[in-house]
Amino acid sequence: MSGAGDGSENTNELPSFVDLMPIDAHSQFFGLTKHELVPIIMSVGIIIFLGIFSIIATRRLQKVPGRLQALLEIIVEGLENFVKSQMGRVAGPFIPFIGTLFIYIFIMNMLGQIPLFHSPTSNFNTTIALTLIVFFVTHYQGLKNNGVVGYLKHMAGKPIWLAPLVFPLHVMQELLSRPLSLSMRLFGNILGEDTIIAIFIGFSPLLLGFIPIPMHLPMVFLALLGSTIQAMIFSLLASFYIAGAIGVHEEEEDHH
Repeated sequence: MSGAGDGSENTNELPSFVDLMPIDAHSQFFGLTKHELVPIIMSVGIIIFLGIFSIIATRRLQKVPGRLQALLEIIVEGLENFVKSQMGRVAGPFIPFIGTLFIYIFIMNMLGQIPLFHSPTSNFNTTIALTLIVFFVTHYQGLKNNGVVGYLKHMAGKPIWLAPLVFPLHVMQELLSRPLSLSMRLFGNILGEDTIIAIFIGFSPLLLGFIPIPMHLPMVFLALLGSTIQAMIFSLLASFYIAGAIGVHEEEEDHH
């Protein structure tokens, strides 16, 4: 099994179908080894799958929905209510973004439970890329809705005489602590789940001989729950950060 950096042995991961391809593990494509391309290939595959599925599933919508359409409507309605509960009056334009973010992360988390596939979110490069998207959307919306001066006032906090103390702390929080915690939380949890499952699978033949009893099965169910929770937490925090940059939370505090 090739490692993430140099094609060396990496015992905490199960092989994917990419790793099993008859290609030299040390060969590089666009400066990346075969193993380093795994999360990219998995991520792109999910995007293609979701795109094709969305086109097929919504091609013939009916007033009386069938089973698939009814399921999709339940999912869309649930995501809409979820975003509205977090973002209030500004939720409308962000429902597609947050909803897509949740579905994409959820499927990436789940992908690792399928044999010969990996969860792209168990790679830090994937989670930091998702975090950077949220980061730029958050501050773009903050500047767009408040203007430069208004957004700087928001960063300075209240009361204004505490601005020399609050402003640098707020900048550090926005530039460092929030992106780092958002990306590390998702990465660490999914990597931990996949690693534990891989360890249990590795122990199975040692403890049970040649009988293929799935010792890792209980951990798979826990991983399914954890994958759902992590996708929800990431989407919830993204909603909270964007709404906070626009000023929704300050309005609610002033109203109360």
